Formats: sequence, structure tokens, C-alpha cells
Amino acid sequence: MGSLINYCYGLHKVYSKLLVVRVDLGYGKEYARTCLLAEIKKDIKHMLDNRRGNRSLFEHMVGYFIKYEFAEEKGPHAHALFFYDGQKVRKDEHYGDQIGRYWREKITAGNGVFHNCNYDKDRYKQCGIGMIDHSDIAKRKILIDRVISYMLKEEQSIESIKQSSRDRAVTKAVLPRHKSSAGRPRN
Repeated sequence: MGSLINYCYGLHKVYSKLLVVRVDLGYGKEYARTCLLAEIKKDIKHMLDNRRGNRSLFEHMVGYFIKYEFAEEKGPHAHALFFYDGQKVRKDEHYGDQIGRYWREKITAGNGVFHNCNYDKDRYKQCGIGMIDHSDIAKRKILIDRVISYMLKEEQSIESIKQSSRDRAVTKAVLPRHKSSAGRPRN
């Protein structure tokens, strides 16, 4: 968890605002029964590799964090956080929907399902997704203490379906380089 905390802090060092979008990605029940961990990893890699080709959706994405899980009724699935430059984009619900539709229609050819957690953010007493300003220490803490710690839960571990010791449950993007320090410094 320490590296993910550092990752989030690192993103806020580079970007004054982050739009945090949480989407759960998986497959329909019939398809999920026969799916392997390798297949969802391949599909998510395919989606991430297509970022340059889908500029309207991914142009301002600055990072991501993905946790793979397995449950008997759902099969392999993934909980994903996508981080966007909040100075350039708004409408987190819209981005969650667009990512989910892209997953379902383009990546999985109709076999995929998704849940856009940003639609439900108003019902959370403590919300750590949506727009997060670097100065909003409370919301940044909720992102780490609630959202990321929930995503890292062990109860739907991939241990039972790992095909090799190299299979990892968590993947994240590389932290972007620091921008120029020119301009007014942050407090």
C-alpha cells in the first residue's frame, strides 16, 4: 500500500487537481465462468495500449491503478482508478461511463460489464473520488484510507487462479515527471 500512497502523493505534486474516476470492469456471467486471469489482464492491457488512439477519452489521463480480483460468481474482474488532469477535464461520471462503454463495446466485443462508481459518489459519507484539489487534505486522505484500502482488500484474492508466480494483483502507471517549477508556488 505504501507505493500506492506515494503514487497518489506524487500525482498531486505534479497536478494541482486530479479527477479520480473509479470503474469496476469484468465480464457477463456466462462469459466470466470460462475466463482466466490472463484474459482480463490481456484485455485491460489492450485498453491501456489504445490510449493514444482514443484521445477524446484518454488524452488527459495522467495515471491509473488497477487491482485484479476473482470471485466465483463474477469470475476475474478488476477495480480501476483512473486519474485525469483536473485542470483540463470535468464530469467524472461521464468519463466513468465512457471508459465502461469502451470496455464493453470495443475491448470485449460485448462480453464486458462495468460499474461506474462515480455515479454513486453522493451516497458516500466520505467520498474520495471525483475532483480532488491538492489543497483538500481531507479528501486526499479519504482517497487513500477508504478508496485505495478498500480496493486492496484480500477477500477476493487472485491466489486461487494465478497461473504463474509472476502474476500480480495490482498494476499502476509510471509516475509522470515533475512539471516546471515556474509560476506561483503552492502553499
